[in-house]
Amino acid sequence: MAPSVETRLNGQNVASNPVIEEIPPSTADKAAIAAESNTTGSNSIESDPTESSPSPEAVVLEDMPSDDDTGPAGDEAEDLPAADTPSGQGIGAPLEFKYSTNSADAVKLTWEADNLTGKRINYYTAHISTFNPVGDPSNDQLNGKSSFSLKYVGPVEPNDTLFIFSDFTYQNTIHTIIIDQLTLQYDDGTIETFDYGYETTDDSGL
Repeated sequence: MAPSVETRLNGQNVASNPVIEEIPPSTADKAAIAAESNTTGSNSIESDPTESSPSPEAVVLEDMPSDDDTGPAGDEAEDLPAADTPSGQGIGAPLEFKYSTNSADAVKLTWEADNLTGKRINYYTAHISTFNPVGDPSNDQLNGKSSFSLKYVGPVEPNDTLFIFSDFTYQNTIHTIIIDQLTLQYDDGTIETFDYGYETTDDSGL
């Protein structure tokens, strides 16, 4: 019965409730309650409360980000730079970039560019490819290679100039030189390799 639900939930029994003692339910009320009980098949105390409303845990879990979420989950999702990520903007466009070939087919490369990383560079390596006039790799006459690495020792301070000035291959069909990548080792011990991609066909070097 509906009055008994409230009293049991309050930790009281029917006999101790003065309202129930003074105003007993009428015959009509008893008939209505009995009809309702027959329709539902159980009273509200015996029914499972989880059938009518979601549990508190379910509501909380719906609001929490799952392992499949890709969006930010509050302030903690802020992207932070890696501890070994070099700062700055890299190496500038070539200030000078040309080559020369002597009578013994030795190829000397001349290249200069500014250090825009904002850091002191202790070592730098240029990764170089060479090509003939038709765009095919041109090979060294001694070892057959068309890719080379030239390493230089600094230090090179921020905004100072990196340079290459050296013989690095023996070829008589060379036409184009490309600096594909640069590897920089900074004073703080971090190392960065990135695409550079500048090329030259200028053979007027020293």
